[in-house]
Amino acid sequence: MGDTAADGADSMESDEEISEAEEPVLTRQPAVARLEVPFNTNREAEVVRNSLQVDPEPKRSGSSKTFTIKENVLCIEISSPDVRQLRTAVCSFMDLLHLVSKTVDQFGPPAQQSKKMCV
Repeated sequence: MGDTAADGADSMESDEEISEAEEPVLTRQPAVARLEVPFNTNREAEVVRNSLQVDPEPKRSGSSKTFTIKENVLCIEISSPDVRQLRTAVCSFMDLLHLVSKTVDQFGPPAQQSKKMCV
């Protein structure tokens, strides 16, 4: 009897594998998360954006991030080939966002640099 249950489980797994393999990759839509994070000022949102978009995503992750700023709100769109990769990308991003936000809160955004004139 133990063999029959194992065979049934194997056949279920192979049916799932077949259905996933039959689905064309081109028809899958990427998983997307859109976040809007408000800051006190537009300058703070710019500092956070500039800190977070420095490094490109690793090629193997398949994820991409797009940053925009609307007034004092940082808008982020993260897309990944599937929801598992999206979850990983969003969790990693949120950790970095938390760190950068705490740093800006602690030290404040950098002051606008004034241009020095040579006299």
